[in-house]
Amino acid sequence: MKTLIRRLAAVLTAALICFNLYYELAPGVIVRPEVKLAFAAGFAALLGIALFFGVPKAARGARRHDYMMLLFWYYLWVLANLLFFDNAFGRGFHISMDYLTSYRINLEPLQTIRNYLLAYDNGNISLRPVIINLLGNLAAFAPMGVFLPALFRWQRSIFFFTATLTLGITAVEVAQVYTGAGSCDVDDLILNLAGALIVFVICRITPVWKHICRVNPRT
Repeated sequence: MKTLIRRLAAVLTAALICFNLYYELAPGVIVRPEVKLAFAAGFAALLGIALFFGVPKAARGARRHDYMMLLFWYYLWVLANLLFFDNAFGRGFHISMDYLTSYRINLEPLQTIRNYLLAYDNGNISLRPVIINLLGNLAAFAPMGVFLPALFRWQRSIFFFTATLTLGITAVEVAQVYTGAGSCDVDDLILNLAGALIVFVICRITPVWKHICRVNPRT
């Protein structure tokens, strides 16, 4: 029975992924953030059942790394969708020289953050876009603070962790401009990196770090 339940959970996990891909990428479909979170929670729960339900504790250690790796790949898909394809954020490829020369590139730190706060303070925009753009950027790369040190031992150094994310986020910002999927904004880099570092430091100074290191222990 336990094996049957695990297999059923594995089938449901695959079905959820297929539906998630179709739903997110369907033309004209807007997927709200709370629905995205529901998809992610469902995937994590079903995958956990498929890998761990009824499995003896002694055998769970070998599966822990697989679980985190699959969650990481799912997170990368969600992140790539948010950054390049998501209809909810007006993403899409619009490559043209006119677009590249006219699209805004901001290299002044805190300018965009300040503009959002001033626009809200003056009543020009509601609180929702401020939360989505500022807190959303903080949250976008925050899971990296768990995934990278858990899966890659060399990422447990805050120096390598910071360097990796700085290069990665910068590459994303440049790619967004050249694909027409978004802007290149230094404030995005600041917020993305800050969110990841906050999670990394919280994990590092709490008992959570012990569990993170167990995913890929030193041998």
